[in-house]
Amino acid sequence: MKRMIIISICLIISFIQLCAQVVYVPLEHEIYDFLKRMEARQLITGYRDASLPMSRIAIASFLNVLEGKVDNMTKVEREIFEFMKTEFKYEMLKLQGDEKPSEIRWHIYSGELTGGIINCDLDYSIAKRLFGKQSNFYRSQGFKVYGYVYKNVGYYFNIVDNLERGDRVDYGRLNNKGIDNCQFLSEEEKEYYRRIKSSSGGVIPSQINSRKQFQYDEIDAVINWQIGDFVFSLEKISNAWGYGKTGRVILSNNAPSYPQIKLQFQLSKDISFIYFHGELNSNVVDSSRSYIIIYNNPAYIKSRTIEHTKYIAAHQIEFSIWNGFDLALGESVIYSDRGPLLIYLIPVMFFKAAEHYNDDKDNCQLFGSLDLNLIKNVNLYFSLFIDEINTDQLFDPYRSHRQIAFNSGIQLFDLPFTNTDVRLEYTRLNPAVYNHSIPSVTFENNGFVLGNWMGQNSDNLYCEVGIIPKQGLRFSLFGNIFRKGAALSIFDQYSERQGEKPFLFGPLHEERSVGFAIKYQPLRDIFIDINGRFHRIRDELCPSMNKNFQFEFFSGISLGIW
Repeated sequence: MKRMIIISICLIISFIQLCAQVVYVPLEHEIYDFLKRMEARQLITGYRDASLPMSRIAIASFLNVLEGKVDNMTKVEREIFEFMKTEFKYEMLKLQGDEKPSEIRWHIYSGELTGGIINCDLDYSIAKRLFGKQSNFYRSQGFKVYGYVYKNVGYYFNIVDNLERGDRVDYGRLNNKGIDNCQFLSEEEKEYYRRIKSSSGGVIPSQINSRKQFQYDEIDAVINWQIGDFVFSLEKISNAWGYGKTGRVILSNNAPSYPQIKLQFQLSKDISFIYFHGELNSNVVDSSRSYIIIYNNPAYIKSRTIEHTKYIAAHQIEFSIWNGFDLALGESVIYSDRGPLLIYLIPVMFFKAAEHYNDDKDNCQLFGSLDLNLIKNVNLYFSLFIDEINTDQLFDPYRSHRQIAFNSGIQLFDLPFTNTDVRLEYTRLNPAVYNHSIPSVTFENNGFVLGNWMGQNSDNLYCEVGIIPKQGLRFSLFGNIFRKGAALSIFDQYSERQGEKPFLFGPLHEERSVGFAIKYQPLRDIFIDINGRFHRIRDELCPSMNKNFQFEFFSGISLGIW
């Protein structure tokens, strides 16, 4: 099977023809917020962003459209637009027919390649967070390389080494195996961090020196080939499907990025399709394949641990039904111990039927998203993730098995004042969502949920008010309430009366915060972040982790890290 995959890839590469090139824009880039604002202001249509990241070429196409809408923008929006034009000028010129566009954006190094260009930039940031008399220090350093070559190939590579050190190291960023290896944590602390994960996302530490420090690296690598309207990719990157400021419920960057093959194409100007097949880490030991190595010196014995193989396949189709009405529908499947399986390598296969074909050994999910911009300056969005549901008993609260997660929100732009934005968002994850009776097919990678960071039996209410007085400067005020109950046991999850457990049952964890944030970009690629919040934690299971409304202050400066 693996040989078949390699042969298929080689055949695709051999038939590459002359066409456009594709390079992704990082998920954290400010261009996504700007285009969402332009969509809500009804200055662009067909901006389908239920699956990210998008390509630089796709974004440049919207910027080209906005060239003729400048008179309808506010003064600040025009400033941002001109700033973004410099960022994407190379791609904008390519779309306008320039066969040899020039790169006018500043880079550490930029040079021409055969049929393309190479751009190199540094990544660096330092930051400090204060918790009363305690503090944390953060440092990130690395570099990125991206560009085009041979007129139809795009590439992107980014590596960052990170260090976190201080009195309040966030061990909620580790998976359960990593937490168990932290011998310096008390049993209550371990129990807390196993249940309450960090909203900053999961990492795999390369080094944990002590209670007060750990290091980890992040690597993304992408190479894209475009053949006509088809884009084929080999990549290690995170997928962000669905909507949400405080975390997407379908696919997110909560788990470490994973290797995958991907196919994207446009069926028409109003319909787009995306498919990928990826390899995950199960973190479940396969005892039948693990073994012990015995050397000549009997005092030295080494064990070789092998884990169960694990894969994910997913596809999604997005429709612009009419201007301001975008709908996305998709499904995914997690499978293990066999594969990769050819049936899940068929991009248009209905995975739920394929699971039945495989005698129900796998774990399928259905999902959808809705993005409405029917009223000028108002954006409504909704995402639904269905892990399991019994449609025959849909209205029976005990037998319906409503293992779902959803996210809904509203954004108001320039209401009531120009250059302002208001967001209200609610996210809910029902008990047992993302879980499965077979540990190697849970909706996780490396022990981290592929969807929303909160995990099952939780909800979150978020409100934010922001203002952009000038290009590169944003002030915001926010409030947040996060609640999480106990995890539903596997026995209760598969019992006929699963619904007897109410939402947020068990020992309750609750966090409340209110604060402010300032983000300033004095020069391109240089960012200054300042934020503060009053933060309260109440945890019924681990009372030693409780804290009253404590003021936390964060400040940092970064180069090339959005």
